[in-house]
Amino acid sequence: MSQTRLAVLLEDALTAAAGAERPVAPVSLAVDYGAAGEGEMRVTTTIDRATRSLVFASARALWPDGRTAGGAQGVFRVTG
Repeated sequence: MSQTRLAVLLEDALTAAAGAERPVAPVSLAVDYGAAGEGEMRVTTTIDRATRSLVFASARALWPDGRTAGGAQGVFRVTG
């Protein structure tokens, strides 16, 4: 998987998690790239903090063998 596709996968996962309860728009996104690999990745997301106007979230993508493919942290503005 290319770095671009990994970044899009992580951003989509963060946006879905941050916007699960209310509409959001990205403000900041940082992506860290890990090991190359093959197979279907598993992505986990965590809401680290949420206020009335901002949601802070993190995500991690793992290869089937447990190695980290990448991670991301994002800040999202609540729009609705």
